[in-house]
Amino acid sequence: MADTNETGFPAIRKEFLGFLKYSKGHSDATCYNYNSDLNRWQKWLLSEQLNWRQCSANDVEHFVSYLSREGVGAHAVARKISCLATFYKWAKRNHKVQEDPIYQIEKPKRPRRIPVWLETEEQAALLKATRNYDDIPDNIFGRSRASSLKIRQRYDLLFELIQKSGLRISEALGLKVAHVRVVDGVAKHVRVIGKGDKERQVPLPESFGRVLALSLAGKGGEDYVFAKKAGAKAPGAHAVRAYLKKLIDKAGIDKKVTPHKLRHTYATRLLEKDVQLVDIQALLGHESIATTQIYTHAGQERLSKLVADI
Repeated sequence: MADTNETGFPAIRKEFLGFLKYSKGHSDATCYNYNSDLNRWQKWLLSEQLNWRQCSANDVEHFVSYLSREGVGAHAVARKISCLATFYKWAKRNHKVQEDPIYQIEKPKRPRRIPVWLETEEQAALLKATRNYDDIPDNIFGRSRASSLKIRQRYDLLFELIQKSGLRISEALGLKVAHVRVVDGVAKHVRVIGKGDKERQVPLPESFGRVLALSLAGKGGEDYVFAKKAGAKAPGAHAVRAYLKKLIDKAGIDKKVTPHKLRHTYATRLLEKDVQLVDIQALLGHESIATTQIYTHAGQERLSKLVADI
């Protein structure tokens, strides 16, 4: 049976999540995903009357089969096993378990999908839809049209920033005025703390830099760039996705576009300009260049032109 004392799974999980957050510098969102995956593992162990300290590689393979029968996708299964691999590696190193059951199994492969991005024509359509204010009513739920216009303009700036810098949505929403370096009325670059608590500086195009710098006028260094007012927090990621979906529908773009797809768009534009993968890796804040290699799809059009006359 699974142990239930104070050194049981819930207590060890809490200690592990603290390690991820405070020692490894993982974001709250990442820790939440680890917690969710470990919860799924714990519930399955309880249903099978297994002890998390003594489970075998065979048990883990049965867990994978269970997830597949439950309709969990290949990518999600791979993420859960990756989570367990990190957990048991930590647990063994800290003498919480004697054996690591994940070490012995063949890890499920994550499916490599070509990322979704916007073509240049679709970017133009999104910009046009965003800056066409005909759909903003005079009054909605007590909010004036002027207030709704300001909200639209903040989202316009946010979506443009992601397309011009490739920031993750969490990085963009966490951006404070002090993180933007402004020289002679131009925002030259932004400083962000990305995954794994790693800091990087991302340069900005001059034309967009002028727009961003202008939007910061009158704000304090600790104010969030995309907050509604001084001292307030930026909107949540869920609200941002919902607003973007509304604009994508308005623009007539038949794709499932999220803020992360705008980040894909930035990477795609760079590759189309023959920027080296190692430079794209640095700009995006990828730990491994293998992650950046999913963007090699951008060379497909160039390859098609090369063989067109054969």
